[in-house]
Amino acid sequence: ARLDLVKGHANHYDIEADLENGLLAEIDYAKGTVAPTTDATKKQVLVASVAALYDSVDESDYINKVGGFKVRTYELEKGDIFTTTQLDFSGDRASIDVIIKGDYAYAVAGGKLAFSTSEPTASQVFRVVETTTLNGYPAVAVQVEKED
Repeated sequence: ARLDLVKGHANHYDIEADLENGLLAEIDYAKGTVAPTTDATKKQVLVASVAALYDSVDESDYINKVGGFKVRTYELEKGDIFTTTQLDFSGDRASIDVIIKGDYAYAVAGGKLAFSTSEPTASQVFRVVETTTLNGYPAVAVQVEKED
């Protein structure tokens, strides 16, 4: 994940399973943990820890491990922009090649972003700013349009 323009607050949580950066997640306040999205109608946070690289070649090798550092998340605000490689093609847009600026994006179970030509019924709705690459992988920059 890349934080392009994020005003939202950073917080730190434990995890119960390994978790990749760039996913959207739900907070379990009782346990003080985060896990990938299970329900897009719930409030989501962006997982964007600082990559702690030792033997890795680039940031795409980094993953948040259980028992490691606390995971950094961002509570996104309307207007925030971030780029992620965590893409899901189960929506109207079935590949990176057909996603265009202005498309809608929304979280699906597992925390990845799916893409649509029409506004989804999710608590957080994003608009595509651009398709790009990040660490050599297909990526999409999105802006928070709606934040419940």
